[in-house]
Amino acid sequence: MVIYDCIKKDLYRYAGKSDLKSFLFYYFKSEGFKFSVWLRLCYFLRLKKITKYTIFPLCKIFYKHYKYKFGYDISYSCEIGPGLLLFHISGIVLSPKKIGKNATISQCTTVGMTIKDGIKNFPVIGDNVYLAPGSKVIGGITIGNNVTVGANCVVNSSIPNNAVAVGIPARIISYEGASDYINNPI
Repeated sequence: MVIYDCIKKDLYRYAGKSDLKSFLFYYFKSEGFKFSVWLRLCYFLRLKKITKYTIFPLCKIFYKHYKYKFGYDISYSCEIGPGLLLFHISGIVLSPKKIGKNATISQCTTVGMTIKDGIKNFPVIGDNVYLAPGSKVIGGITIGNNVTVGANCVVNSSIPNNAVAVGIPARIISYEGASDYINNPI
């Protein structure tokens, strides 16, 4: 996948279309989309030798500026599928091994690693996942495809496909999935 396609698919999640007018509108209106543009640029530009030493350092400055301004702690080296949607600003901390396509992340959400016997364990998050406000996904676990993690839920064990998990610790209450929460899927 190339930078243009990834940003275009992220925009589609916000606007339901991916034209230049929508890009400009959402770039200046939505903090989440603005941040994801710089996140994507840094992710792709660091991979090629010519851009790594030319354009990437400038993009990294903008990325860091918006990271601290909006309160998103998401590493540009993290593999995140197309269609990322960041709702609201502040308190989003993501350090997974991988996130699939059509991820919807709400405010005050943490996806973090654990260290056990000196080994770092990162979560893997599938496609079409909705992480509600305040949700926590911790450790070397797998969140399946089409999963909803409820508000203030703490997930420390794997969740199967199509599950809806709530509570502390997380427990599955249904298998209705996340389709109601994934707007404009790609």
